Amino acid sequence: MSSKISEETTSERPIWMRNAWYVAAFASEVRRSILPRKLLGESIILYRSEAGAPVAMQDRCPHRFAPLSRGKVVQGTLECGYHGLTFDGSGHCVRNPHGPILSNIAVRHYPMIEAYRALWIWMGEPEKADASSIPDFSVFYDHERFATVSGYVRIEANYQLVTDNLLDLTALECNIMCPISRYMLYLD
Repeated sequence: MSSKISEETTSERPIWMRNAWYVAAFASEVRRSILPRKLLGESIILYRSEAGAPVAMQDRCPHRFAPLSRGKVVQGTLECGYHGLTFDGSGHCVRNPHGPILSNIAVRHYPMIEAYRALWIWMGEPEKADASSIPDFSVFYDHERFATVSGYVRIEANYQLVTDNLLDLTALECNIMCPISRYMLYLD
């Protein structure tokens, strides 16, 4: 067995834990229009179907690799802005304005679950996606003494530094002592 690291595991392509649920967006962010995101190094798009179900697909048309984020949602399907190929929520081509629909034209789609005011995406092997493995955050939403605050804070730093800061338990004292932080975390 070679001790060399394969080209796929070099620093150019990070190794992500793919068989896991990740929060892709707050549920309130995703509507019936396209929301592009970059998750686990991949460009994806999020939108809602006609029935309101969340949809996640790779942001790349299989025809000319045009970004699907430049297209539009039409009656719950996604229309590529380049040649007009249209895909349903499972990634299958349902309309080709230039000829017959070919069964091999499809976009990679990802399992999505809406839970705890968030949209969870599974970017690994679809058959291993199990909704019961999503962490239970119901205590934050089903309790009259808690209030939740959502939003984004853009930080110009490596994500590892932010993670280190958030996991630093020495900062816990400040969170308990600061009145505004106390209000955000727990209501008396």
